Amino acid sequence: MEQRKTKGGCCLAFLVTILAAFMLIILLVDYGVDAVLGQIKRPGQEATLSEEEIQAIEQETDDPHVDVEDWTVPPGSAPLIEQGEQVINILLIGQDRRGGTARQRSDTMILCTIDPEAKTLVMTSFLRDLYVDIPDWNGRSYQDNRLNVCYALGGMGLLDAALRKNFGVEVDHNVEVDFSGFEEIVSQFGGVPVTLTKAEAEYLGGGLKEGVNHLDANQALEFVRIRKLDSDFGRTERQRRLLNGMLSAMQKMSYNHQVKLINSILPMITTDMTNEEITGYMLQFLPILWELEVTTQHIPASGTYRNASIRGMSVLVPDLDANIAILQDTLR
Repeated sequence: MEQRKTKGGCCLAFLVTILAAFMLIILLVDYGVDAVLGQIKRPGQEATLSEEEIQAIEQETDDPHVDVEDWTVPPGSAPLIEQGEQVINILLIGQDRRGGTARQRSDTMILCTIDPEAKTLVMTSFLRDLYVDIPDWNGRSYQDNRLNVCYALGGMGLLDAALRKNFGVEVDHNVEVDFSGFEEIVSQFGGVPVTLTKAEAEYLGGGLKEGVNHLDANQALEFVRIRKLDSDFGRTERQRRLLNGMLSAMQKMSYNHQVKLINSILPMITTDMTNEEITGYMLQFLPILWELEVTTQHIPASGTYRNASIRGMSVLVPDLDANIAILQDTLR
């Protein structure tokens, strides 16, 4: 099982960065809570897919000429992972959507499991090509498919239900940003420092070199979407690396720059948390923010899946029992 552990703020997620900045604004600037947090979008404000678009997703294939593998996800639901009452599961969602289009697939899914008593944060990347059972939703049945289609078909609710059914994970809250918002956020940061491998630098081009580079918005988006160099496993590791660079950049900003940054990016975020829940979490987590021990992992874990082509789709078929056991061990 590939895991990384760090101390303090080294790998803190974008969500933690945002929550810390919220607290700075609320404590040190004469804004009302609702005036600040009211800029955040809530689920249901985006356009949904038409019936034709839903059918297109269900019938999607990478190559219609390949042999169809006859395989379905085993029936039944995973046992719910038992966690302490103080543990919070917040799902970070990166949506594959541009401005003016309807809700799309979730290109990135990172579960942040925070235990304030143990002072730990576990960041679990669920890979987009995981082949899973899509639960019935809003009176409609779906066939097995990639995990990332859940968000397009049913938003946060269906994605959360799929994680619960297949892996036993109970998501408490969701935070989402689309690609247009992502680029704008990086622009507001003034770019992000990221350490690149030689292969990554050559792939991105533009005079970038092996080592630390300052990526602009377009480069950052291309960086987190790289798949050709290795796999979706490498891509999700790059996403976590960029989040680390964003936190490092924010730590070096002046307070006024932080305030300006947060006020600029809040409208690009969608969450199902209420203002009261957000402020409550800030009060709870800010005192331990820099003491958190952070672990990162990915599902499926190495050696617990197989590559397959099902209905012409290139997918990752997980050993559900093995991955559920890992989650039960790491998310308690």
